[in-house]
Parts: sequence; structure tokens; C-alpha cells
Amino acid sequence: MTTVPVKADTLRRLRGYKAGGASFDQVLNDLMDEIPPAGFIQEHLRRLREEETVDWDRVKAQLKL
Repeated sequence: MTTVPVKADTLRRLRGYKAGGASFDQVLNDLMDEIPPAGFIQEHLRRLREEETVDWDRVKAQLKL
């Protein structure tokens, strides 16, 4: 387990997302699942623009699936 320091106002807001018996860990993971990090999105868009499209059969062959 890790302690994450947050401001009192942030903790108040975070508590507003808890429902039922959800833990703060579950709340934070649900929020992160909804909004991927900006770096992830930027890298995904770069790959779509710049990298070659690979056929699924080629991927399976490379991975020996």
C-alpha cells in the first residue's frame, strides 16, 4: 500500500466519487480508465500518422499465434 498526499479539497472531491463500498483505489482506477493519459493519446495519434499499417495475419505470424 502507498500513501498519496492530496490537498484537503482534493480529498473532499474524491470522496464524492465513492459509492457503495468502493475503495479509493477503485475510484481512482475507474477515473483513469475513463480518461487515458495525454501522452498515451499523443503517441497513439503519432503512430496512426507515421507508422506502417500491419496486417493482422502478419502480426499473428510474428507472434507465432
